[in-house]
Amino acid sequence: MDSMETPKKLGIMAKLRNRKGFSLIEMAIVLVIIGIIIAAIVKGQDLMANARAKQLTSAVSTYRTLAMAFLDRNGRFPGAGPNDLAANVNSGMIVAFTSYSSPTKELQRSMVNRPPQPIVIGSLQFYVFLGHTTGVATTGRNVIAVCKDATCGTAFTADELELIKVVDNSFDGDADAGAGQIRGASTITITGDYVAAATVVNTIATGTVIPWTTAHKAAIWAFDRPF
Repeated sequence: MDSMETPKKLGIMAKLRNRKGFSLIEMAIVLVIIGIIIAAIVKGQDLMANARAKQLTSAVSTYRTLAMAFLDRNGRFPGAGPNDLAANVNSGMIVAFTSYSSPTKELQRSMVNRPPQPIVIGSLQFYVFLGHTTGVATTGRNVIAVCKDATCGTAFTADELELIKVVDNSFDGDADAGAGQIRGASTITITGDYVAAATVVNTIATGTVIPWTTAHKAAIWAFDRPF
């Protein structure tokens, strides 16, 4: 038995000894393939992030388009009274009149292609409100506010801010929270479902760029005229 098994064992051992490891070329090919896979994953994540940012930008822009279309058809912004046109140079302030319900609901009832509320983007969600604020000027501004919840009471997370910065950059050409038509606000008042007041930051007052931070609870867009 031993004499018959010995040649087999010797043959197996010889084969093991003759086996060669991976060559440098084979290892290099494997590393290149791994690198391509990693790059594809990173690129895919970037594409997904860009698509989500564009989705939010498009939804916010749609609210402005609908508000301006409402103005063209009705001679006032949703939520603005019929006599506000004479009292205000810029077609009246968006407020909450009991006879017209809230501006957001009035706009939503009149528009078939309105964006959803909230706007769900991946695992994140955003709420959009119409309203007004005095901002950094002595006269009021009609605004669209983007928040993370229905009360605008919670500050943005770092992931949410990445999308907000893209929206800001899309309309203003930079991501300065204190400049342009879109600005950050750490204090905002939502009455019912419209913006009754908000304190926005102002780069001009500080003389420096104001970055978006997790202290901001809303992105305020003065959509009918600049701050």
